[in-house]
Amino acid sequence: MQAIDKPVPMADIHDIKPLEILVADWSLLFYILGAVLILAVIGAAIYYWKKYRNRKQVSVAVPVLPHEAALRLLDALSDVENLDAKAFYFSLSNILRTYIQDRYGVNALEMTTEELLPKIDLLGLNREMHQELKDLLRSTDPVKFAGVPAAVSKMRQDLAFVRSFVKQTEEKLAVINSEKSNAGMAN
Repeated sequence: MQAIDKPVPMADIHDIKPLEILVADWSLLFYILGAVLILAVIGAAIYYWKKYRNRKQVSVAVPVLPHEAALRLLDALSDVENLDAKAFYFSLSNILRTYIQDRYGVNALEMTTEELLPKIDLLGLNREMHQELKDLLRSTDPVKFAGVPAAVSKMRQDLAFVRSFVKQTEEKLAVINSEKSNAGMAN
């Protein structure tokens, strides 16, 4: 008889593994959130640092009074002998018109001489200064636009008039303002 062989266990077939309970690993999420928070704080710090730094660098422009600006520009024109008459009168006219615009509120820079002359009547100037200002404005146009030559002595005289005009009109404004402030204190 034959001997019954014992069954040989199967080595190539394995049983199904039991189910594993998965537990979420929150530590990775905490690391990610921490990194995002740190980057946000660094970004906000850089933003506010740049904003503060730029605010520190902003310079505050001190407004220059019209008469001060005009007198500085007139000082730059004082070398009459070395200036071309056409360039001199363009500059002188521009300084004068800018002063009139800033001091009296007349849009003198945008007006032709013929448009500006009637506005001069409304400035409240004394008769002599009123007429001299009109004469100066009329006499600059031929030099500026037609190339009519101008004598150095006439250029000096016109420069002196504009300087005098600026000083006198500003002194008149200062007197009016002091009278108004004194009248305000009396009340």
